[in-house]
Amino acid sequence: MSRLRAVLRDQRGFTLTELLVVATVLGMILAGVVLIQMQGQQAYLAGSHRVEVQQNNRAALELITRELRSAQAVATVTSATDLTFVDLNGTTIRYQLSGATLNRITGGTTTPLIGGVQTLVLSYYSAWNGATNTGTTTTTPASVRLVRLQLVTGTEDYAGAGSPAKQRATMESLVRLRNIP
Repeated sequence: MSRLRAVLRDQRGFTLTELLVVATVLGMILAGVVLIQMQGQQAYLAGSHRVEVQQNNRAALELITRELRSAQAVATVTSATDLTFVDLNGTTIRYQLSGATLNRITGGTTTPLIGGVQTLVLSYYSAWNGATNTGTTTTTPASVRLVRLQLVTGTEDYAGAGSPAKQRATMESLVRLRNIP
């Protein structure tokens, strides 16, 4: 017990060398923690942007596919980025790529569907051979029986080249127009 009291009463303190060693070790630990936190944040951003891009692409493709399947007639085949058709209710619906925004136009009202669209390619077919995965393309609206949608979306927010936040998703769907004889 007396030895413990002697150690506790000793007031020598730490040397400058000991303090420098402790400061260096703590600095290295802190740098490692900051590095791990930064990498975790970059991984989170990359993942959240990937999810955003895929969800936008999937939502747009599902809506267009669902409405096209129930179309009564294809009204115009103007370009590979523009499609106009008439649905079961007799409403004219138009999907048009304007810049990086895919718009849905119905009843004179333009509604932005998704942003960040890099490419939209609509291919129109009068016949399709499933065995060879090829079809006969057409530019005549009355002949259209199938539409192939190819949609490539990217992040809507600016992300520098090579940044993990710069994501891209490509999806495709082949739609058979069910209500057209």
